[in-house]
Amino acid sequence: MTRNRNGLLLLLAGSAVDSSSGLLTRLTTADGFTTASARGFLAFGFLFAVLALVTRGRPFAALRAIGPWGLGFAVMNSAGMVLNVLSLKFTSPANFFMIFATAPFIAALLAWGFLKERPDRPTLIAALAGLLGIAIMVSGGLKGVNLGDVLALVVVLGYCANVLILRRAPQIEVLPLITATVLGSGLLALPFASFGALSAPDWAVLTTLGFLQLGLGNILIFSAVSRVTAAEAGLLGLMGAVFAPLWVLAGLGELPPTPTLIGGAVILVAGVTHFFATLGRTPPKSQE
Repeated sequence: MTRNRNGLLLLLAGSAVDSSSGLLTRLTTADGFTTASARGFLAFGFLFAVLALVTRGRPFAALRAIGPWGLGFAVMNSAGMVLNVLSLKFTSPANFFMIFATAPFIAALLAWGFLKERPDRPTLIAALAGLLGIAIMVSGGLKGVNLGDVLALVVVLGYCANVLILRRAPQIEVLPLITATVLGSGLLALPFASFGALSAPDWAVLTTLGFLQLGLGNILIFSAVSRVTAAEAGLLGLMGAVFAPLWVLAGLGELPPTPTLIGGAVILVAGVTHFFATLGRTPPKSQE
């Protein structure tokens, strides 16, 4: 199995796990900052234990080794994780992931401008097909633009910037990087969090958010980034736009409107077609 194919499979799996955030944040009564802080600390506990096991008792050395590029990634991604939760508290999962679906275009443009990484034809076709799918979904009627939508756009920009960092410095180890990031997100939201009124079901949801959605999801996603091009990494947004409504359907029984189903099918076909069109290809190295 080629490096590119591995990367695309990791990206697909990461998108499926990460997009559960829309459902899970609706299942807890905690406010946005409390959710973000608890999720971050729970994810840190899980990932730090894994890091200690993998490094044979030397987790702090691994954390120090992320270097300046890794530190920049951790700071931006920590803020993005907090804003992600806040966005989902102010807007619907459908709105959030439709906005996040602009990631392929933004990532491709930034990579072209900063890394001289020109997107290839299959990726451009997949991105354009994804845009068509999003247009179909939007035709069903999005709610008016609100604070959550603005925060979602900021999250997209931060994600794309982090993709560039990992494309520029692919030698950074992902596990300590994500471990530092989730700790940062917990600390950033902590001054505004309130844990006193949380119930046992709330803690169960927050633990799932921390261990699976944030911890495992980010490991899968950012393990994929160094194996694919920046434009392909941006396809995460397209896949999230498909998986998020499916999570809500499975968890709450809410059937998406027909345009969302049709648009999601177009996006899914675009992603699968792109996957098979790029089998056997290795991602180009960025030009420094």
